[in-house]
Amino acid sequence: MDKSLADKLAEIRARSSDRITGINNHLVERLVAAETAQQALKAGDKCPDFALPTAEGEFARVSELLQAGPVVLSFYRGQWCPFCSAELEALHVATPDIHARGAKLVAITPEAGGLAAKVKRERNFGFDILCDLDNGVALQFGLVFRVPDDAVSFFTDVKNDLPTIYDNDSWFLPIPATYIVARDGTIAHAYVNPDFRYRLDPGEIVRVLSDLK
Repeated sequence: MDKSLADKLAEIRARSSDRITGINNHLVERLVAAETAQQALKAGDKCPDFALPTAEGEFARVSELLQAGPVVLSFYRGQWCPFCSAELEALHVATPDIHARGAKLVAITPEAGGLAAKVKRERNFGFDILCDLDNGVALQFGLVFRVPDDAVSFFTDVKNDLPTIYDNDSWFLPIPATYIVARDGTIAHAYVNPDFRYRLDPGEIVRVLSDLK
């Protein structure tokens, strides 16, 4: 029996080193204290109409995608993040069920340098990946935060070069989040968890889309 996304995320948390677990705990505490998630867009808000380049270099505009049906937006940090990687794989598996409910799934990452195209090609993902360079759209959704110094030191020590990955040295990241947008542009469901080690199960996405339909 295939493992659920929740099971896979639990395994990643369990095998994380004490240092990274402590850093992640500290970061989550900071995000909770700053009420970062509470400031993000919520169900009932209007989804900003934005256009971003796809991994293939074309442009996708939300208002145009909504003409065909609901849209699922999945913001993720990057392929370097094991929690994001597991979520992307789970979304890939769920893509046929999402499409069967008349919806379009797009993932959104601030990664630069063709990384989005690379991960989509290598993992044969059946959904579009949009490139939100400098987190411009994530800012509109209220998802962006500055990486604290202890996390910067950790990434530097393990040679995880985020300035190169994102093509800037600002050390900002988005909170991973999932938005389900109804055809009229209203956010029907929002999952924004300051503890980025947990993600919305694709089965819940399918359930919400079924209710919309």
